[in-house]
Amino acid sequence: MGYFTRPNGDSLSDLAPLTTGRVTACLDAHNWHYDVAEEGDIGGWWDGYWFIFSFRGQNKEIFFAHALWNRGVPMDEFNQIVLYANEWNAEHLWPMLSVREREGSAVVLADFSVDYSYGLTDEQLDLHIRCAIDTMVSALSWMDTKYPQYLDNE
Repeated sequence: MGYFTRPNGDSLSDLAPLTTGRVTACLDAHNWHYDVAEEGDIGGWWDGYWFIFSFRGQNKEIFFAHALWNRGVPMDEFNQIVLYANEWNAEHLWPMLSVREREGSAVVLADFSVDYSYGLTDEQLDLHIRCAIDTMVSALSWMDTKYPQYLDNE
């Protein structure tokens, strides 16, 4: 076997482009509920957090998952939440957490993205969707442990 031989004869031609239909087919295979917006973004609730799956890049080749931790935490906690987000980011590869002001409250956003310029298999797509959901729920659940008094403010 050569250094650049793919196992089982796999080749780049086996990779298909990222599409809304492929993502919804993956979600359907897990019997997950979601909505598709006019522009193709896919939204749904997982474990009490709002998720959006969208497609970015010139050819919509970048899979972008975004989840919101919106617990109505007062803005005077903003700097502390930034420190918690930075702590998470320093210790974890995914997702990246950021903090924003939204309607007078501090909120945390969890982001996960993968570039599929060369396409991907259905198995890779399923793995990355599950990874996005699992890691984002973990991160936002971790934030919940820092602010349990705001869990009823969803």
